[in-house]
Parts: sequence; C-alpha cells; structure tokens
Amino acid sequence: MQVWTLPVYSKVAADADVQRLGLSKRCPIDDDGRPWRLSEHQVATYEALVEGRSQVVYNTALTGDGKSLAGQLPALLHGGDTHALVAMCPTNELNRDQEKQLKRTQEQWGSSLYPGMLNSAVLDEIMAEGSYSRRGDALTEILSTCDVLLTNPDIFHLITHQFYVQLGPHGDAPDRIFGPMMQRFTQFTFDEFHIFDTPQVVSVLNAMLLFRETEGLSRPHKFLFLSATPNCLMAEYLRRSGLDVIFIDGAYQHTDTAPQPEGWRRILNGATLHIEAKTAESWVETNLESTLLSFFETRRPHAKGAIIVNSVASAHRLLAKIGPVFAARGLTVMPNTGLTSQADRKASYDADLLIGTSTVDVGVDFQINFLLFESRDAGSFVQRLGRLGRHNSYTRDGQTYEFHDFEAYALVPPWIKESLEQGRDGAPALLPDGETVDRESLHNAINEAYPRTARFDRYIQHWGKLQTVHILRGLANATIREQYAEARAALGERYVKTYHISLRHAIGDYREIFKEQRPLWEEAISFRGGSYFACNIIDESKPNCREPKTADVFQMVANGILAETSEEEFYEAVMRAGLSRKPFEGRKPLTCFRLKGWAEERREFILRLDHDIRYWSGERFDQAGVVKGWHLEATVPGLARLNRALCQRKLPALLCRGVHPLDLKRRMRLPLLFAVHSFISRDGIEGSVAFGREALLLDTQLRYRGISIAADSTIL
Repeated sequence: MQVWTLPVYSKVAADADVQRLGLSKRCPIDDDGRPWRLSEHQVATYEALVEGRSQVVYNTALTGDGKSLAGQLPALLHGGDTHALVAMCPTNELNRDQEKQLKRTQEQWGSSLYPGMLNSAVLDEIMAEGSYSRRGDALTEILSTCDVLLTNPDIFHLITHQFYVQLGPHGDAPDRIFGPMMQRFTQFTFDEFHIFDTPQVVSVLNAMLLFRETEGLSRPHKFLFLSATPNCLMAEYLRRSGLDVIFIDGAYQHTDTAPQPEGWRRILNGATLHIEAKTAESWVETNLESTLLSFFETRRPHAKGAIIVNSVASAHRLLAKIGPVFAARGLTVMPNTGLTSQADRKASYDADLLIGTSTVDVGVDFQINFLLFESRDAGSFVQRLGRLGRHNSYTRDGQTYEFHDFEAYALVPPWIKESLEQGRDGAPALLPDGETVDRESLHNAINEAYPRTARFDRYIQHWGKLQTVHILRGLANATIREQYAEARAALGERYVKTYHISLRHAIGDYREIFKEQRPLWEEAISFRGGSYFACNIIDESKPNCREPKTADVFQMVANGILAETSEEEFYEAVMRAGLSRKPFEGRKPLTCFRLKGWAEERREFILRLDHDIRYWSGERFDQAGVVKGWHLEATVPGLARLNRALCQRKLPALLCRGVHPLDLKRRMRLPLLFAVHSFISRDGIEGSVAFGREALLLDTQLRYRGISIAADSTIL
C-alpha cells in the first residue's frame, strides 16, 4: 500500500512575544538579513524555563521542530553562571549528534558556553590517564568545569542514587557528588525520554523529588522533557507528586500549499510512504536493484538515504548484500550499529546509504530523502519515519545538493498492514491505500493498528520501590543525617503519595532482598539493568581489521561466524589498538571470540538448566529469583569454555514452564524485542526464561495480573 504525507509547517512566535522576552536582540541573522524566526513552542518553553513557576516543563512538539534548541535557549542567552544545563539523551549516538549541533548553535548565537561530554567511556579514558584514583573524583571535576553537560540518564541515575561515592565508616558523604551538582546546574533536560520504560520513569522521578525536597540548600531547578509522545505513566506520577507541570505543544499546519511565510516555517517535507509486510532482508532480496539502487541512480547526486533495522546482525547482513552492488556504481554504504567503531559511525553520515539500528533512530538529525525501516511497535514506527524530510538538501565536500522528492518504505508485520489497509473487526480502514494524509492522522492510525504492549504500571509496587528506599537510606547516613532530617521526612511522604507504596514494607523488602537475593537487588536499583551475557570479540569481519569490541553472546552465537581466541590474544589486540583493558574487564565477559563475518540466517540455540525442576514448588516458577547452573547449547567454537563461565553465574531469572517464548510474549502482551529464551532442564522440563531487567518486568506482569503461566493449559 502507498500513501502521501503532507508537508508540516510550525507556527512562528509572535513578534510581540519575542520582543517582550528580549529574544529579538539576540537571535542570529539569517541569510536574508532577517533575525531567526523561533517557533511558538520554542519561545513558550524559554519563558517557562526562565520566568515560569512550573518545576517541570513538557515540550511535546513534533519531530524536527527544534525541541533541543528550545531547551538550550536559557543557557545560550544567559550563560552558565545562572543557567548551567545538564542535557541528557538516551543514546551516546544522539549525544554525539547533539554535541555537533551545539557547537554550530553556539557559533550562530554568539555564545561562549563551555560544553562537556560525559559517559562511561569518557570516565574510563580519564581514569586510564591516571589523573584520578576514583571515578567520583573525576566526575566531580567534570561537573565543576562545564556550563552545558551532555550526558545520559544512566549517569544521572548513578549520581542521584549515590553510586559514585564510597560509603562506610571512613567513606564519603552520600551527597558528595549530587549536592554540588544541584548547586552548579539549574536545568536538567531529558531528550526523547518516551523510549524508556517504567523502571527508568521511577528512577528519574525519584531524583526529581529528591531535588525538590532538598533544593532549599541550593537553587530552584527546572526539569524539561522533550518528547513528541509523552509517557502516560510519567504524567500520572507527576500529577500525584504535587510538582507543578506545564505542557507545551506545537501549533501546525499540514498542507501542500505553503502558508504565509511570516507566520509559519516548514519543518517536514511531504513524502511518499510505502507500507509493506516484509522484513528488511526479504525486501532487499527482492528490490535491491529495481527499487533501492534505481532510486539512487536516477537521482544522483540528489539522493541520500538510510536503512534502520531491529538487529545488529540484520544490519551487517544487509551491508554485505548492498555494499558490493552500490560500490560497483560508485555509491558508498556504511554501517552504524552498536558494533561500529567511532570513526566508521562518523563516516556513515556522509555515505550515500547508512545502515543502522536503534543507535540512530532516536533523535539523530539525518539529511536524507530515502528511508527504509523496520518497526517493532507504534513508537518506533513514528520515531523512525521522523528521520525523513527534515532537510531540503545535504552537503558533501562543501557542495550542497538539493532533494527533489522524499520516499519511505515502512516494513511491518502482515496483521499491521491488514489493519491499516482493511480495518479490523468490520471497522473501516485505518489508512486507506492511495490517500493523502497529514502526519498527525498517520501517527494516530499507526498507534491504533499496533496492539498495546504491557506498560508494567505496577513495577513500583515490588521492584521500583527498592530504588526509592536506596535514596532515603543514603540521606539517613550518619554523615548527613541531621542536615537532611526534614528533607528526608518530607521526601518519604512525597514518595508515598506519588507511588502509593508503604515505606515500612518497602524498607523491609529492601533489607530482605539485599540480604537473601543480592543479584535481584542489584538489578532493581540499576537504571537499565545489568549485562550478564557479554563477550569480547576481535572483529575481523572487514578486510585488514582486528578491532576489539564487546558484544552480546547470544547475538554472536545466533548470528556470527566465529572462531576461537584466547583472553591473552584479545587483550593484546586491545593494547595494539591503544585502548585500556579496564572497560572490557568491567563488563565481566563470559568468553572471547574472533568475529569473521555474519551468517546468512539466524541459528537457533537453547539454554539448558543443570537442575531437576519437575518437583520444584510452584512459587519458584513465574516469579523472579536467583538461578545458577545455566549452559548454552549451540554450534559455536569454544563452547565448553563459555559454559564453564556461564554455569557459575548467579543470575536474576524468571522461569515459566511448559510455554514457548512466542506464546508467552503474545499472552502477556510483551514488546516485540522483549528478551525471552527457550530452556530445558536436566530432567526434561521445557519452558521460557527471562533474565535481568526482563525477569523483574515479567514478574510484575504475572504477579499483578494474577496469572500463573505454569498452571494455564490454554497456551501450552
């Protein structure tokens, strides 16, 4: 099926509002000699952050409408002394994109802010230089020297939940880092926060409420969320919390006829959208030369594109198929995945065709007029389509090439295409073939077509509350107990009101889980969850290349063409690459491989549990617990060494007996990429197992829906 999307125009702020706020004198001068025209939502966001009373600002403007600039305006115009900013993005790739954009923006606005980038790799580099003996010391130095700190919410979580301090009788005060951070920075921006789930929502709200109750010791803070699709649970928690929230929307026209330029500016071009029921690999198999290559050859040099898929393995298989065909025509294809080197990621944006994964689908500002993408849910469909049509041209080697048209291919499951094209249960088609639609109507149709996945609303009741208690326990530390006595009491009351939990029960559960099931406790108080299945690889999949990397062992076993290598050989490769071995060791890899390439098809594997579980009591199933004794059954070199390490690990896990992973995911409405694996026990019991954060989320869904998968024969 095929539809056409209309161009989108954003309403420009009224001159009176721009002048009233003193923005007109500071706006950069455009090529036509006139000051920049800010969108209405950008000016409203600036006013809310600088002059408004609301502690929380939620900007829900459409993709491509300059939400990031809206959040940067206070710092750009007033400097880091009064409006120091922490800007957080969910991916390092988006942070790098923001770093480049901020540099350009500072030049345009004549700002002299001192920006800094902070992630785990940056901290690793600083520690490797030997300037600091503790990560907390390095972190404190970075925080004290930046006007704008570009980081991720993982770092924010670690700081506010007191993970960078050394506790104990002779340790640090728990507020040693988050206290100075509160005093230094006044604004905290969360970009694209809608991609996160309930555990991350709880983490950020914990921190916001902590700031709210302790900011009497520093300056008032503003929290800005930039998201075209706000999280419903976040909105509910904010309402209960008592925090003052303002929602700012964009104002738009969707039309082929350009409105008056004085009042509107175009933010998205119209596009031809094809929706097909295929995977990217099957689509390319059929359409590589007839459609994909043809698009580029008939428009060159006015064509530039991207393919976004759901898995790293799929991206690299596509690279192997498309790369040689394009190269024969003088066209370049580059990957941008979790296994792509920093240099290749940077180069990928200049290639004729970029092939990427979720590393690039969140917020990255593409200059493309062709897009092919898979979608795992409604959110990823909208997110990925939003990469197209943002720019009228691209620049290469100082030369600008205009785009003449825009074309997208959305690849969806068959039942999604059927719902869009034919309707469901006798209802009209959600998106009739051949229609011209505006982006908002398209988004509504996509949201209606995709089934609602589990929201894990009750996660806070059992697992999320452990994060909450962790913060309160830190404030009760003897070194700061008296200083935070009133704030701690008020914060506890606010947590109870926001989450509807009993602190007394939460503290008891915290102590019990910490003492008896430590891996579950560690998983629950982390931000995104632990990584239990890392492996080190020497990537030899490209000619004359031996790059040391870390990957997921399941991904490698299922998709990689692997060869054995020793730990010594791997760390020799690390040394030759001029890298530190500490980051690789810190991920606690199970084994090491050499990656020679990618298999043409995914290989199946199964996990074997070295226990007899036929007579386990019922409560040991369908609930998260700590399980040891796992082995991997797969065709892979060095399997014995891998299993020797794997079987010793005590892993957070949830077992559902007698049900296949696909059936479990369907019944529990789990997201498409929710990690559930098949297992078989020593005594022949088969079922599904989830590890880590997925185990806790699935535990919540089973616990509060009152369903026992093991006893439900309808899905066997």
